[in-house]
Amino acid sequence: MAGDTMMRRTFDSALFRGKVALVTGAASGIGAGTARAFADLGAHVIIQDIDTRQLEQRAKEIGRDCQTITAIGGDLSACGTADVVFDQALAAHNRVDFLVNNAGRSWGVTTDAITMDQTNELMELNFNSVLWLSKRFIAHGREHGEGGSIIQISSTAGIAGFQRRAVYCATKFGVIGLTKVLALDHARDNIRVNAILPHVVETDMFRAVATPLDASTWRAGIPMGRFAQVEDVANLAMFLCSPAASYLTGGLYPVDGGAMAGSFGGEA
Repeated sequence: MAGDTMMRRTFDSALFRGKVALVTGAASGIGAGTARAFADLGAHVIIQDIDTRQLEQRAKEIGRDCQTITAIGGDLSACGTADVVFDQALAAHNRVDFLVNNAGRSWGVTTDAITMDQTNELMELNFNSVLWLSKRFIAHGREHGEGGSIIQISSTAGIAGFQRRAVYCATKFGVIGLTKVLALDHARDNIRVNAILPHVVETDMFRAVATPLDASTWRAGIPMGRFAQVEDVANLAMFLCSPAASYLTGGLYPVDGGAMAGSFGGEA
């Protein structure tokens, strides 16, 4: 893959040797691409997802090149699952150096159609699981004294409103607030916390739900004229976890082709 080639040319292939990365929502899309990137750079990788069948397939694919790959199933929208996942991660390697909170879900709904059940599910998955996994990671990082890096996958929907995404936007705004406070609270524990804000990423899920008109409309509003690839997000995550980003914490990093820079009316 072109993204793999760029990864190896950009970063030292042994950059994360001996380190352990936990990536949630890693059976496909951004999570899978990020897990692959960690593996390419020598890390032991733990991948988590609710879709255990696809997760096992992803583990086989990544495991061909990874020192070790561990797959952990579980529904992070269910109360208590975050603790179980982190316990299993520690049982596999006795340490976690990088946490990527990527698992999440979105749905569009008008205000009058918002339901309690859907709202609670989205809050549990998109926000609460991020909080509980971050809490466990921070306690672990302070205990072993070596710190670590948390990457929260928020969204440009965490800094701008999107129609019919009231609850989704609320969860992603919440993740950004959480990122900033955790960064402040634990900077002197050598634990860095940053948020990546993808805009439109060309994943199988996006291709399945977006009509040609939807895709054309979204693309027209992006100054660079293309959607992000999963490698665009993964490359930024690798940088933020690397020693080159050792002075960066509490930051928000849109991966949007310039879409959040301001109003864009197409070519002149």
